[in-house]
Amino acid sequence: MDLVTNALIALSNGIPGMVVAGITMILMLLALIRKDPGLMVAAVFLLIPFAFARGAWTGFPLFVRLTPLFALGSSYFIGRDDPIFAWSLPMPVFGYLIYVLFQILATRA
Repeated sequence: MDLVTNALIALSNGIPGMVVAGITMILMLLALIRKDPGLMVAAVFLLIPFAFARGAWTGFPLFVRLTPLFALGSSYFIGRDDPIFAWSLPMPVFGYLIYVLFQILATRA
């Protein structure tokens, strides 16, 4: 279990964190444009390291732990052909990933 924990933390910091956050945002945007729920599910799997390493079960980090659920809900609504919820649910996730990118760049970690 230690190996998995260390891998998730490594994927959310530094250069790998920037790459994973960028790929996640690209996949989410492509899923919304192409209306493909499979791409959004792939983005959900890439969100898991950020949710695990930077989230907690109290306060604002609870929102961070729940970000994969927002993207998963968006995937559901993409499949149901409901564009309002499909586009509105991942917006907080986009905002959080942009915040993470700026935080990684500012700390140079």
